[in-house]
Amino acid sequence: MPAFPRKWLWVLLAAAFLIPLLRPVLPDMVSDYRLFLVSTMMIAAIAVLGLNLLTGFNGQISLGHSAFYAVGAYTAAILMDKLDMPYYATLPIAAALSFVVGYLFGLPALKL
Repeated sequence: MPAFPRKWLWVLLAAAFLIPLLRPVLPDMVSDYRLFLVSTMMIAAIAVLGLNLLTGFNGQISLGHSAFYAVGAYTAAILMDKLDMPYYATLPIAAALSFVVGYLFGLPALKL
């Protein structure tokens, strides 16, 4: 597999730093529905890219990805429903809880 071109690395790094700077301006430019739709697509893309790293490049199967994705989705849903938290406030909490659950399941798996 060829190496990742360096010029695209700089483009990705610049986008990673510049896109969050647009966050305060985006609600004025884009409707709430479109922000929700784009963030949902990005979350799905992160899940698919993570699974692609494992299955596509390593040839391994993973049943854990969907479970950790479900933990994050369930956490966000409970926080929005029971605590009336805004959607964007639940995302870091859901990601952190998914990380913790993945870490706790990963520790014993490393012993195998």
